[in-house]
Amino acid sequence: MSGRPSLRALAAGFTVAGILLCLTISFVIALAFPAPPPARVTPAQAAAALAGEVDSGWRRRLVASPPFEAAREGQALVAQTGLAVLLDAPTAEVRVRPLRPERVPAGGPLPPSGPPSEGLKALLAGMALSPGMSFAPFEAAALQADGRWLVVAPPSPWLTPQRLRMGLAFLIAAAVLLPSALWGAARLTAPFQRLAEAAGGEARAEAFVGGPREAQAAARALDAMRERLGEALKERTAIMAAVAHDLRTPLTGLRLRVEGLAPAPREAAVADIARMERLIAQLLTYVRGEAAPWRPEPLDLADLVRDVVARQVGMGRAVTLRADGEHLVQGDRDQLDRALTNLIDNAVLYGGRVEAAVTSEAAQVVCVIDDAGPGLPPDQLEAVFSPFHRLETSRNRATGGAGLGLSISRTAVERSGGGVTLSNRAGGGLRATVRLPRLAPALWDQGGD
Repeated sequence: MSGRPSLRALAAGFTVAGILLCLTISFVIALAFPAPPPARVTPAQAAAALAGEVDSGWRRRLVASPPFEAAREGQALVAQTGLAVLLDAPTAEVRVRPLRPERVPAGGPLPPSGPPSEGLKALLAGMALSPGMSFAPFEAAALQADGRWLVVAPPSPWLTPQRLRMGLAFLIAAAVLLPSALWGAARLTAPFQRLAEAAGGEARAEAFVGGPREAQAAARALDAMRERLGEALKERTAIMAAVAHDLRTPLTGLRLRVEGLAPAPREAAVADIARMERLIAQLLTYVRGEAAPWRPEPLDLADLVRDVVARQVGMGRAVTLRADGEHLVQGDRDQLDRALTNLIDNAVLYGGRVEAAVTSEAAQVVCVIDDAGPGLPPDQLEAVFSPFHRLETSRNRATGGAGLGLSISRTAVERSGGGVTLSNRAGGGLRATVRLPRLAPALWDQGGD
């Protein structure tokens, strides 16, 4: 095993690093920003709220009886005295209650005191109304002319300074962690993406996959599987080619022997031998076509179909072509020629008269091959592309087909990036449609150069 870390170790490392980074950012923010001062209010704000002078956000309510006891000590008494002075009301008609418990002196709570003297009131009012003096949040109440009490309380917004700091810490941590997370995810998944690309190529996957141990192990397994499949394919091709080659020798001798027979049995025997030779030729084409090198080049599909049709016409077959202008594609000329020949051969053998046409669409070149035959059952339009598949109801043993022609055609077209489909025509007969990606003229010129 290599010294690279495993996928589990990398994932755990990224997770721990992200958590530590988030905690570090939060800690730095907590230290860098000073603690927010506690919310404070002044008697002037309470007086304005009780008088309804401004919409300060204070909450207001009316009650029939005194909402709470009057303050007797501490800062609440100071604020209450200052508020009474601001409202120009007797201290008995103004009350203040802190919203948070006040700190208790070290010696314990102060004993309740009686009503303050006039001198003490003046002193407390001076303290409450001194510039810059503020108090912890409190609610205040004042007796109204109708005998009810108006109670006001300062606003309590949801977005407090503490919550703002927490939200800021979260946003900064997320802004830092998101690129790190994306980078970590890309680093973890990149080897497997390269592995998927290697699966469709010819080069060895282990050479460039890299990444953690699991990805390298998968690359080695892919290379080993590819080698085994390649060896199996070569072995199968060699066996089938050897069998087909060895069959040709006795077939040649058999042909020479039947030449001396009477005309009637001789013609039947020669026809059987010719059919066997065609079967062997198709088999060799099939097994060699899979292992043959693929040599794509820019070509004009109309010219290619024109050559195929010319050979068919030369054999006395009723095949016509309609194609105007250039229809450029990219593919292996020999294998596309073989594919189109197989499609037109099938159309001629089972449909008699054939009409071919080549046209270009926005991004595709389309070759349509129509015959005048009986067509195919709908459930067989796709099945006939399987190797060695024969549809006896529409084919004749005299044709000598092995059921490989359509499979060979589809393989060649698909390797060029296109596709082949069969469909029954509305007026009778079968239509084979070949679609290939259209090649831009600029690419054609580069390929020609």
